[in-house]
Amino acid sequence: MTLGLLCTLQQEIPFDYGMGERLLLFLVIGISVLLAFAIGFAISVILLRLKNQRKAVKWNRLERKWDEAILSVLEGDEEYSTFWNLVTPDEELFCINYIMRYARWLIGIERERAVHLAQPYLHRIVPRSNSRDAQRRARAIQTLGELGLATHSDIVTRALDDQSPLVAMVAARALARKEHPQFLRPVLQHLHRFTTWSPNFLASLLSAVGPEAAPDLREVLRDSSRQPDVRAVVTTALGYIYDYDAADIAAEVLEVERDKELITACLRLMGRVGREDHLPLVRCFIEAQDFAVRAAAASALGSLGREEDLARLRNACDDDSRWVALHAARALRDAGDVESLQALAASGQPRATLALQVLSEMDE
Repeated sequence: MTLGLLCTLQQEIPFDYGMGERLLLFLVIGISVLLAFAIGFAISVILLRLKNQRKAVKWNRLERKWDEAILSVLEGDEEYSTFWNLVTPDEELFCINYIMRYARWLIGIERERAVHLAQPYLHRIVPRSNSRDAQRRARAIQTLGELGLATHSDIVTRALDDQSPLVAMVAARALARKEHPQFLRPVLQHLHRFTTWSPNFLASLLSAVGPEAAPDLREVLRDSSRQPDVRAVVTTALGYIYDYDAADIAAEVLEVERDKELITACLRLMGRVGREDHLPLVRCFIEAQDFAVRAAAASALGSLGREEDLARLRNACDDDSRWVALHAARALRDAGDVESLQALAASGQPRATLALQVLSEMDE
């Protein structure tokens, strides 16, 4: 805009002006325009600050009005209407945020009371779930997931298909909760959307549902039509909840699967919930081509192995991959073969420092 203004002025300036006077005029105009922008920006900052201050004053006033009533209701000393009668229509959105702050830290009957308190006001949030702004949609889905899942589960579930990955993940986190394991299945149906997220994060999200999630997770692990990375995530989640019934399914997968990520996840699961009859299968992978698979097999042998497997782990300590050697050394330690590690640490061999590192971890 400044450049256009200067060009226009240049055309209107008489040619009898000296070059120095023309440049000075351009400079003055440019500085004036920049000064106007600076003043406008400063005014907008001041207005925004005043707006935030007014909002803070209103928040403080509402909190003073509601604090005593909500505590009495949550403790069961007052009826819900005691709190509802204090909320005017123009305060309902503030009220929802206020209740959310309590509900996040409550469990049991107190949380149920907080959720019930929010019900008359959730209709104000529903339209925001269709906002053009992804952050506003995410906030709306988070609120409905926290306070209104019993009555608005259809909206939260539909958000799993939202074009924004953020909104979809907020919906998944709202649905994958211990309080309502029945909503895990739609999350699993959309799990392929989240494979760019950390696998451990996704596994933690799924395992948060608890042991009741195991049947649905095992079904995904068994389903060869699902993506290998999706099956790997649910395998890790099964390990987090120590689902022993998943060990046989993992063994079946190991016999036919070729995807290294899924194989690695199954071997890690074996290390947590496997049995001795799974040992022959695990031993097959201690010399696999991929180093991550060898490392997972070494860890599993440390948990399941017999005396004869200690020699395999000692050999794995000399593996070309330091990652495999580290897992093998830790497996020896977990299997109780500390003497082999001490001998390796004192040997002066290339892996001596690694053995020393693993031994030092025992003192932490």
